[in-house]
Amino acid sequence: MSTSRPIVYGIEGTPYTEKVLRAFRWKRVDADLREPSSPEDIRRWSPETGLLPVLEVDGERTPDSAAILDRLDALFPDPPLLSTDPKTARDQRRLEGWVSETFGFYMMRWVSQRLGREESGPAHDEEGKALGPLARMGLLDEAGKLRLEALDTSDGGPGPEFERRIGDLVTMLGEREWFHGEALSRADLAVFAALYGMYSNRFAGGRRLLARYPTLMQFCSRVDTATRA
Repeated sequence: MSTSRPIVYGIEGTPYTEKVLRAFRWKRVDADLREPSSPEDIRRWSPETGLLPVLEVDGERTPDSAAILDRLDALFPDPPLLSTDPKTARDQRRLEGWVSETFGFYMMRWVSQRLGREESGPAHDEEGKALGPLARMGLLDEAGKLRLEALDTSDGGPGPEFERRIGDLVTMLGEREWFHGEALSRADLAVFAALYGMYSNRFAGGRRLLARYPTLMQFCSRVDTATRA
């Protein structure tokens, strides 16, 4: 059991940070979010990959949102983020991974096309610290925050392939309340986090895009209510 208040180093509103924060709220565990005040903070908190979020508990840091959820379940097992049924648990992990890879791919491809740049900047800074994909694409401002104007979906969004993947989620969910199992799981948090920018209208035009899929709007509302601070 942790003896100190957990710290989440991350950028509020980004999918992986949102997934981790919602997991803490689902477990009713308080955590402090520390956002960067400059790109240097990101490099200092995550020198190996340049990726956030990073969890710190009792001086031990854990990178990667999936690994953070594993750590969170180990420290605070109730309520669990995985089903006790092995097959359902595998399905939950599989969906979490699919969402991360699929939606991350389409979003980054869309942004790179909009900005006319690829994720091809230097992988490390002059001190040898890793620069994550957001930094390499110039998506972070001087305070280390997302440049939200680069994610404006009012002109149509990431395109038909992206929307087909949203349609896949509608099919997967069907008439159920949660994606796998009888209770909210890490799979639901991953889906919600991937859709959060649209659901919260953090990105201009996003909520209008998601509103085309009422099943997912209702799903996001359920997760939001269950994990509200």
